[in-house]
Amino acid sequence: MFVHRLTIQLADTDAYSILFFPNQLRFCQVVFQAWLASVGLPLPIDRARAEFLCVVVRAEADYEAPINVGDELTCAYSAARVGATSFTNAIRFTNQRGEPVGQARVVYVVIDPRTSAKMTIPPRLRSGLEAIAG
Repeated sequence: MFVHRLTIQLADTDAYSILFFPNQLRFCQVVFQAWLASVGLPLPIDRARAEFLCVVVRAEADYEAPINVGDELTCAYSAARVGATSFTNAIRFTNQRGEPVGQARVVYVVIDPRTSAKMTIPPRLRSGLEAIAG
């Protein structure tokens, strides 16, 4: 499991001062990018420099309790499934009191950046995913 922490900012909330619902999925991408960097696979500056791309083909989120400005979220990130060309990540969100506030699952397909065709998950990415499988 990979753990990332973030603080909820005013811009993350809606008119009711709770997390604006699409931001939970945005946080999934923030955590994914942090994880990629942690395993030595930071996002390239541009597509032409990428050896592979991970594109979202499905995303789902559950909201279990209000998330407010100033809340400190712990994002527990794991690989729920690793296939030949795709993988599913699971993210659990807890607040500063350790209470579950949400969860999400995101399915990525790995593609060749030049052709946009599906490709086999590269060994370095697969190794990183298998290390956080659970």
